Amino acid sequence: MGVEFVNGYKWYGDGDDKPYEVEAVYYLNFQIKSALASLDCLSSYHEDFAWENRYQYYHYYCDHLLFSMGQIANRFTIVDEKAIKGSKKKRKQTLERNAQNRKNRINFGFSEATFPILSEKHARNVIEHIDEYNRYIIDENHGVGGFNLIDEKEDEKLITDLRKRRATHPYTLDLLDGKLLVRYNRKNIDIDLVKLRAELLSLQENVDWLRDMIRKSNDFLRANSLPDGVTIR
Repeated sequence: MGVEFVNGYKWYGDGDDKPYEVEAVYYLNFQIKSALASLDCLSSYHEDFAWENRYQYYHYYCDHLLFSMGQIANRFTIVDEKAIKGSKKKRKQTLERNAQNRKNRINFGFSEATFPILSEKHARNVIEHIDEYNRYIIDENHGVGGFNLIDEKEDEKLITDLRKRRATHPYTLDLLDGKLLVRYNRKNIDIDLVKLRAELLSLQENVDWLRDMIRKSNDFLRANSLPDGVTIR
């Protein structure tokens, strides 16, 4: 086992090319902070930004929110190993990712039951493949696709249409109900923004706990003799 001190953190694992707990701590912390910042921006419209209208403003922060959620989910997703397709190299990479994500689930106390919203990966796919999905919405459902907004300025008929005709409007921020309404692969996904914030803050506590443990172990190793077989590079 090797131990390396980098920027005040301890990197450790089975080999030099393996991912380490501190790497997961850093990126989870960053994406959680990014998602919370996006939620804060969605809570009120700031006209001092260089946006042409409020639709662009909300669209931008919804995209970033979904991206951060997807990055968080990637740290915990377990792929069905029986369904892995492709080369031996791809299978090996997927198995290694599964093994690391199982460790992440333990280290950060993550499960679908505890974090149901953050476990949902499909919502992010809408922004990753928005061009092709918009084409599908237009061709198959005669819809308009793209991003839509519901707030107190919108017409009641339009609000009803956006909420009920989800197959023609795949991506809607409903500020009146505090939800992000996503449609992907004929499935409606409702993201409650208040509950999402609660999940992010809960996961942040778990990340902070592990980060503190890593820092304490750093301090311990610096102050004490290392066990046999452990070296500092």
